[in-house]
Amino acid sequence: MVAIAASAGGVDALRTLAGALPADFPAAVLVVLHIPPAGPSVLPQILSRAGKLPARHPQDGEDLPAGVILVAPPDRHLAVSDGHVRLLAGPRENGHRPSADILLRSVAENCATRCSGVVLSGTMDDGAAGLAAVRAVGGLALVQEPAEATFPSMPVAAIEEARPQFVGPVSMLADRLGGWVGELEQEVTEVRAAKEFADDPELTPFTCFECGGTLWLRDEYGAQRLRCRVGHTFSVDSLLLDKHTALERALWAGVVALEERADLSRRVIKRLENNGRAGRVDRYRDDIAAAERQIKLLREVISDLIKNSSGTTTYHAGAADGDPA
Repeated sequence: MVAIAASAGGVDALRTLAGALPADFPAAVLVVLHIPPAGPSVLPQILSRAGKLPARHPQDGEDLPAGVILVAPPDRHLAVSDGHVRLLAGPRENGHRPSADILLRSVAENCATRCSGVVLSGTMDDGAAGLAAVRAVGGLALVQEPAEATFPSMPVAAIEEARPQFVGPVSMLADRLGGWVGELEQEVTEVRAAKEFADDPELTPFTCFECGGTLWLRDEYGAQRLRCRVGHTFSVDSLLLDKHTALERALWAGVVALEERADLSRRVIKRLENNGRAGRVDRYRDDIAAAERQIKLLREVISDLIKNSSGTTTYHAGAADGDPA
């Protein structure tokens, strides 16, 4: 079983990889690409045209077919369980549904040494913890050479957390997969159970960006992740970006409130002047001046916040950053 993860810039890499796999490839191939939750995905058609293997969206509960590329549909996690495909409407991980980590963990837990994980171009670090799980159970971990990737963040994070057996250009990843499949023993390997979390997760003072619940620090095959009670999961970097987003929203809300306050004061002044009570307007002019000073200050803070976070704000874009999938 081969699980492949990609995000921004990943369509070209996926097309190259699919085009290099032979028509008799004997493993199931599962693909997660970060895409917007609304609207159809044309990635199966793209991959079918790119190579000799058919590609399609799977049905929940179907058997895993060899020599077919199964692509996660929009807004559903793709996973495997007991030789069957699962499409899950569960909590987002690192802000994504589908999540690369969920797919990679599931193939690790179900196939152990007979699974392979591949991480391609993308932003932030979804897939790093999942690839670490593949590596921990003795599977084959492959990563696209960051210098070749359009967006190198996902490959770099996977290299740092998973210590893959091979890092290289996409064309060579396909060769490695072919060689690996050919070397596998023919008999079915018993899949050993793998623990998803540490026995004693650590309570943190942080709250979930998605639901506001308490976050617990857990160890997932050597990769640390923050997870809330209902299952939303974050790496430290993705949580940091989400907190940045929450802070920016709060600051903009402050700007809106101050601008509305100034506008209300202007309306009161106009009414007082129309009623011949212009002597009472000084207080409202002071309020307007104070609001305008505070608005200027908040806008400067927001500008600095955006400048200081440049390079990380593409995390949630995925295929929306130009990949037509």
